[in-house]
Amino acid sequence: MPELSRYLYLAGALPFFALGLAHLAGTPRAPGDVKGLSPSDPQLAEAMTRSGLRLTRRTDMWRAWVGFNLSHGLGVLVFAAFVFVTGRSASAFAAEAYVAVPLAVVVAAVYVELARRYWFRTPVIGCLLAAVLFIASWVTRMMGP
Repeated sequence: MPELSRYLYLAGALPFFALGLAHLAGTPRAPGDVKGLSPSDPQLAEAMTRSGLRLTRRTDMWRAWVGFNLSHGLGVLVFAAFVFVTGRSASAFAAEAYVAVPLAVVVAAVYVELARRYWFRTPVIGCLLAAVLFIASWVTRMMGP
């Protein structure tokens, strides 16, 4: 069952990998660059360029929003990479699974809750699928050979 656990664990990274890539691809870089994560009201994008942040005058809401979206997509890809690296071989997985699998379950559960509260159906489904795969990996690993 260790190999099944590892395959389930690796499969759990795939939704995060796809969602991270989609997030990066869907983030507009300029107000007129209309992509999936663009505001539906083009005037809002323009207004964001004129609105500063209370925290600092060094940026505007538009640039901060683009940066948040790009860093979020990158973070999701880094998480997927962590899973791929810790599950890259049977020996790596055997050495790292005792920490990596529970950590993956927790991270996926947090993303499920964020997606449920703040996002839309596609990330909810992707994060939920990953969480189920990570939990299945953990259960099969605990069952042992």
